[in-house]
Amino acid sequence: MVPNDWIHTTFEKHIDLLNGFAFKSVNYSSEECDIRLLRGDNIEPGSLRWRGVKRWPANELEKLNKFQLAEHDFVIAMDRTWITSGLKVAEVKPSDLPCLLVQRVSRIRALPTLNQSLLRQYFSGHRFEQYVKSVQTETAVPHISPSQIKEFSFLLPPLPEQRKIAKILGTWDKAISTTERLIDNSKQQKKALMQQLLTGAHKGKRLLDDSGKPFEGDWERVMFDDCIKHTGGTALEKHVIDDAKHHFISIGNYAMDGKYIDKGQRIALNNKTITKLLNKNDLVMVLNDKTKTGDIIGATILIDEDDKYIYNQRSERITPNEGINTLFFWFLLNSSHFRAEVFSRSQGGTQIYVNFGTLKTIYLNLPSNKEQQKIASVLTNADKETELLEQQLDDLKQEKKALMQQLLTGKRRVLV
Repeated sequence: MVPNDWIHTTFEKHIDLLNGFAFKSVNYSSEECDIRLLRGDNIEPGSLRWRGVKRWPANELEKLNKFQLAEHDFVIAMDRTWITSGLKVAEVKPSDLPCLLVQRVSRIRALPTLNQSLLRQYFSGHRFEQYVKSVQTETAVPHISPSQIKEFSFLLPPLPEQRKIAKILGTWDKAISTTERLIDNSKQQKKALMQQLLTGAHKGKRLLDDSGKPFEGDWERVMFDDCIKHTGGTALEKHVIDDAKHHFISIGNYAMDGKYIDKGQRIALNNKTITKLLNKNDLVMVLNDKTKTGDIIGATILIDEDDKYIYNQRSERITPNEGINTLFFWFLLNSSHFRAEVFSRSQGGTQIYVNFGTLKTIYLNLPSNKEQQKIASVLTNADKETELLEQQLDDLKQEKKALMQQLLTGKRRVLV
């Protein structure tokens, strides 16, 4: 039951929405001292990114005062508003300023009847995401309109209760943000650890052996081709069977760090695909990248489950030779040095690709098998620390989601 002092309303009555200005691309500036332009491409779910930013001459800033953004403004991309990682809605932070609002992006500020901090919670809630997905126009470029944003309906408590709800949920946001920073730090520390442990006997850091002494001896310098066996993948069959027992791994199932994004479509086993069947501890390297940045090219995943997988023709199964620790080899192939070597041999424009044959002459440094095992163990523990933090983050998000469902519907009241 809705509390008596709460009202059913829409955003239109409680927000100030402004559409961006149509800046002409011929007048863009390349000077670092000029003002950043906030376009839809600069908005990610929950944050702004400024890679590839466009700029506008700073001497025209006063003329465009209306389109200057301020701290705590919310911005929403009107094109491709919903993507698989969430809604392209973000709050402007001091580090994002100064910047100017561009066409096809809307700036939203709360009116006096709505607490600005509570507005963040409505934007991050499940109901608003589902609403956007339901009204987003499915064309070549899916989009929403300002009027559709204004038509979003919600329950609004009195201002004192709004402020209290926003404060409570803000506490959860801080915990989530803190955990995200810890995850970033953990990943950076692991990256530095890989740099130290995988660069070779003379440049890197040596671990202690079972007797407590640093490992000794030179690492063997070998060509990639001399320490592996490899087999190419297969094309996806036209008729995918959803209840089949095997997952088909395509480019979209790889992550930059060699982990899964998802398990892919299911596909039936036949005479063609049975030879492309992967087993636990197999390695698979992606040879194509749909992004222009080449972030995924060369990423190698480790099959660490008993589920059966089939890999596509734009990837290669890699089996290390006897005496090479598979887990160590997986870390080595995902090291920044090896990935840079792969990228330097890649080609293409819109889609980047690499011929596996060109990778065979890359040189690798291999320690003894015992040192490989020790390095693999240390890096695996680093991964486990990150995974534990990621699980804590997921738990926090789920708990906040459940709390929002109670607080924003009046099912659970707060003391004012």
